[in-house]
Amino acid sequence: MFEDFKAFLLQKNIWHEFLIKGDMKSAEIAAKSAGINLDGIVKSLLFKAGNDFCLIIIQGSKKASSRKLRKLLNEENVRLASPEEVLEVTGFSVGAVPPIGLKSKIKCIMDKTVLIKEKVWAGGGATDRLVHLKVDDIIKYHNPRIGDVSE
Repeated sequence: MFEDFKAFLLQKNIWHEFLIKGDMKSAEIAAKSAGINLDGIVKSLLFKAGNDFCLIIIQGSKKASSRKLRKLLNEENVRLASPEEVLEVTGFSVGAVPPIGLKSKIKCIMDKTVLIKEKVWAGGGATDRLVHLKVDDIIKYHNPRIGDVSE
């Protein structure tokens, strides 16, 4: 899927740069191996809310709050998607999910703390890659709901 993601970025003329390092399946590992502050990384987390899926974009140093998501989505049944669901819905494996260019268009919520940065590093379509993107481009692509979803 990395090649499809790369082609998507080029086709949409989205500014980006890739960083290729060893296995970076978590934000902490990625930050350490890339020499990036954890606040400069965003996580793209897939949640299942009722019968729908929702992508949560959150700073690497934060944790998504299921309680806040339940309230924001007005949905009692909210859980982190399984690795199989992540692959099926996004087209990417856990640890590689970028914040844009997913297999299907889904609802998106961006934690308000992400807005602090102009550019962020994120999952780059493969677990050994990060992609550097402008936060404005992520917002243009998803038109996410901005809210407080972090702990």
